[in-house]
Amino acid sequence: MITVITCCRHPKPQTIQERNIAKTVGVPYEYLPIDGTGTPNNAALWNFGISRARGDILVFVPEDAYFMKQNWGSVLERKFAEQSIAGVGVAGTQYLPAGAPSLTAAGRPFIKGRVVYHLENGDFFAVVYSQELGDFEVVACEGTFLAVRRVHCAQAWFDQDTFDGEHFADIDLCMQLRKCGRLVVTTDIIVKRRSQITFDQVWKEYSRRFGDKWSAELPASCVAAVPDPSHFVSSQCVNLKGKAPMETIC
Repeated sequence: MITVITCCRHPKPQTIQERNIAKTVGVPYEYLPIDGTGTPNNAALWNFGISRARGDILVFVPEDAYFMKQNWGSVLERKFAEQSIAGVGVAGTQYLPAGAPSLTAAGRPFIKGRVVYHLENGDFFAVVYSQELGDFEVVACEGTFLAVRRVHCAQAWFDQDTFDGEHFADIDLCMQLRKCGRLVVTTDIIVKRRSQITFDQVWKEYSRRFGDKWSAELPASCVAAVPDPSHFVSSQCVNLKGKAPMETIC
């Protein structure tokens, strides 16, 4: 069974996200919203969710994430049928540099996957990390969607002391999960969000903490090539208005 864990800053009796998951997952599941009123510590909330979860596959999503394709749960179960896989995401990187890194610092062709954004101002676009479709091994996944085997959570928990805010706890977990098995990004699951991350001074502080914690293991890579900063190619933003359904399935 799949357990979907989300941190709710504004808990409601039933959310659009809950209805969206019920309509799209396609397999037995439980929806586990964790009340995050009054605390920014997502890692602590997710750890609490792990302690309550009954599923053997745990999916961590923010409360503003929605699934755009049906039967994503079946897709996810097929991915985890390969025993070597410890985690699955929808966007990520094959190379994390040393220092205070970001998930997109390596640029193409090292970044893989895509995330759709449908913002409150009406903007509707995809951040396309790479044009390729399929599954790709990575060293870290973006926190819009991160699925893990529950059995690995005995070895890999969210570091709620170092990452006591909203940033980098997901990437930190990925570094731990690499000791349990492979991480992959898939384009077979499509997730949209209603907000974007702000790369402000708070984000930079947590990036520094991440770099300090993992300094002995950075750079981290699952490919032979090394990024060339002089030939950096960023992700691409693609306007989806008129090209994809904007309505949320619920």
